[in-house]
Amino acid sequence: MEDRALYEVLVPEVEEKFVIDNDGKAEWALTVIKAEKQERDRLIAVCEEKIHEYQQKIEDFKRKYENSTAHLISALNQYFHTVPRKKTKTQETYQLPSGKLKLKLSSIDFQRDDEKLTQWLDKNLPSYVKVKKSPDWAGLKKIIQVAGDKVVTLDGEVIEGVTAVEKPASFEIDV
Repeated sequence: MEDRALYEVLVPEVEEKFVIDNDGKAEWALTVIKAEKQERDRLIAVCEEKIHEYQQKIEDFKRKYENSTAHLISALNQYFHTVPRKKTKTQETYQLPSGKLKLKLSSIDFQRDDEKLTQWLDKNLPSYVKVKKSPDWAGLKKIIQVAGDKVVTLDGEVIEGVTAVEKPASFEIDV
């Protein structure tokens, strides 16, 4: 009897693992999964609501800041134009102990339609057209084989720059 008591202390009882072995148990499992998914979705919706609420508060804080500082920024801008400023090609600045007043000078921003521009350059200034080479992967896949983690041509030549990585099978449930 002592041996049995010692055995039970050293080797705890192993719980039987739940096994799905018929349609009824499978249906029950899907019902549980569906309920858990609904609970997850509910909690996510609550969190998204809070996120929206905080985003609105952030916008309110920004608007309050802009409203309370707009007149000071305008006054600093007027003052800026009355003092000697350090000038570069792109900006003018005036340093103060607590910060810097800065006027960024106007510049040109180019809005391009790369397709039209490339067509024009092809006809008129072809030396300003870059040609980008890239693999024809769809075509190449038709003439390759996998050997371990290597990718080889049909005649066995190893193709550099490609490694075969096996993705494990995955099991999914739609509820």
